[in-house]
Amino acid sequence: MKAIKYISLALILLSISCCVNKKQKDEDQIKTTIQNFWKSVQNNDEANYLKLVDGSEEYQFAMLNQLHYLNRNYSKIKNIVESKEMQIKDTNELGESQKCVEYLFVKPNSTVEPLSVKLFFFRPVGYNKIFNVQILGNMPEWEK
Repeated sequence: MKAIKYISLALILLSISCCVNKKQKDEDQIKTTIQNFWKSVQNNDEANYLKLVDGSEEYQFAMLNQLHYLNRNYSKIKNIVESKEMQIKDTNELGESQKCVEYLFVKPNSTVEPLSVKLFFFRPVGYNKIFNVQILGNMPEWEK
């Protein structure tokens, strides 16, 4: 009877350990993908940017427009991108469980609304691709 309790306890601990390791692997993959995303933005690397975003071939013009906008403004956002500790949040976008990393860029000494860049990840797509990129804010005003 005691042996069964110890075996059950060992299996539970092993299961918890596997879940923690899987979560860490997922987060490491997301962090690597985000680093590649910002590297593509910095270098204005269209091919790599499009490879990183799921479904970008369907919306290539819009995706490249986002890339070029972020690249033009990279000098303004660079400090936040490079210094920000990535916080991967769980979200329920469109009824599906996803992961999200958000960057908020506040223009100093300005009343212009902050620029928000959200990168969404969806497990079925894989964490080596960004499922959705949302850039919110008054982009023309923020760029001035």
